[in-house]
Amino acid sequence: MIAAYRKLLSLLSPREKSRLGWVFLIILGRALLEVVGIASVFPFLSVVGNPDLIYQNRLLKWLFTTLGFLSINRFLVFLGFLVLVVLICTNLFSAFSEWVLYRFSWMCNYSLSRRLFSAYLARPYVFFLTQNSATVQRNVLIEVRHVVDGMIIPGINVLVGIAVIICISAFLLGVNPLLGLAVLAIIGLAYGSIFLFVRQRLRRLGQVRAEADLQRFKISGETFSTIKFLKLTGRINYFLDQFAKASHKFSNVMAKHMLMGRIPRYALDIVAFGGLLLVVLYLLVTHQALGQVLPVIGLLGFASYRLLPAFQQIFSGLSQIRFSQASVDIIYSDLQAPSQPLSSFEIIKPFSAKEKIELRNVSFTYPGSNRPVVSKVSLVIPVGASVALVGKTGSGKTTIADIILGLLRPNEGGLYVDNQKLTDELLPFWQRSLGYVPQDVYLLDDTIAANIAFGIPKDKIDMEAVIEAAKIANIHDFVANLPEGYNTRVGERGMRLSGGERQRAGIAR
Repeated sequence: MIAAYRKLLSLLSPREKSRLGWVFLIILGRALLEVVGIASVFPFLSVVGNPDLIYQNRLLKWLFTTLGFLSINRFLVFLGFLVLVVLICTNLFSAFSEWVLYRFSWMCNYSLSRRLFSAYLARPYVFFLTQNSATVQRNVLIEVRHVVDGMIIPGINVLVGIAVIICISAFLLGVNPLLGLAVLAIIGLAYGSIFLFVRQRLRRLGQVRAEADLQRFKISGETFSTIKFLKLTGRINYFLDQFAKASHKFSNVMAKHMLMGRIPRYALDIVAFGGLLLVVLYLLVTHQALGQVLPVIGLLGFASYRLLPAFQQIFSGLSQIRFSQASVDIIYSDLQAPSQPLSSFEIIKPFSAKEKIELRNVSFTYPGSNRPVVSKVSLVIPVGASVALVGKTGSGKTTIADIILGLLRPNEGGLYVDNQKLTDELLPFWQRSLGYVPQDVYLLDDTIAANIAFGIPKDKIDMEAVIEAAKIANIHDFVANLPEGYNTRVGERGMRLSGGERQRAGIAR
């Protein structure tokens, strides 16, 4: 658990770490105010049980005479009102501290998800050839949220609970050491025993949850991306059954996790109520006066009312932390993995060939494979030439195209443009000069104009350039006859366009 938090702290930015310090100060202030709230109840109950204390206690006597009270009952109403004001202020500050906690935690969610998304985009192309897209999507959208929901928020809640328990315990021990120790021992041992019993199971459940979540993402993504084929073949039930199995496993694990986090609360309510009854019986058996017994009973009851949620907060927080450790490991390993710097479209000028493009003795082997896909390949493409890569399946045609595009880096040999070898530094400039139309053109669920000007903010799209490109690709007349023209939305993956129209949109791009 400590190792997981070390990893998590290393993922926070310096600014987030400094804000975490302010969160700790607010936690301390909240704990101290909890004690003030409990302490304010004790003198009120003492005076209710023994009104003579007004004249025996120096502070109470000063208040009574200075404010000009003539009736003890009116003074009791005044004290009760003061206690109410203190409790309202305490709860308002607690609500404010909750806002600070959730604001900090979810801004960490924004920061971590953005950085992880950026880290994936900076990975070399070969990474995406060996990684299922569902894994990447799950990590960015789900696992980061589990880090926040299951590590950051519960971790801060545990600290809040510990601070509240320490402050209230110190006050109780000061008022009645024996009874204070008894209350803390009963509640603390009960929660501690239950947590030690379930902690290993919680970690295993967390790992199963991550696996089941990944399966749900993979199956749903594969199903909807092949929906046309599934409709034709009638094999929907297979994918439905696979999704149902993964979803059932996920739901079963989550139900067990939620149950483990909440069962102690009901058990401890019984323990706390039973303990309070024993205290009352003990005080009555020892023949103590009602005026002495009432304040102690009221104090212990109110303190238990504040302590039980704090202990439950700690137990629930530790349960969530144990359950969510797998998410931290996933995010940490992916953020620490080597990546390439992201290049900005706006600042890169095209580096185009003037004479020839050349492959010299290029060899490439995919990660995890022992057999090279291409071996010692040399190729010269003069500027202005049209070249077709022809060969049987698996001969390396796509691999050679990806090497020319700079998406794959050869294990041996190199790519040369006008006799200049393309290094990692030159690669973004080279790619900026390329156009690429795949067999299956991917279109965004956006307008035709946005798909042609792919990746350019809408307020920066040059419509004259878009129209010119569309004319060259022979798609302008088709678009011009649409009711919304270039503002027509094409649907997910361009489903509202024909195959030929998608190809021409890709050429225009």
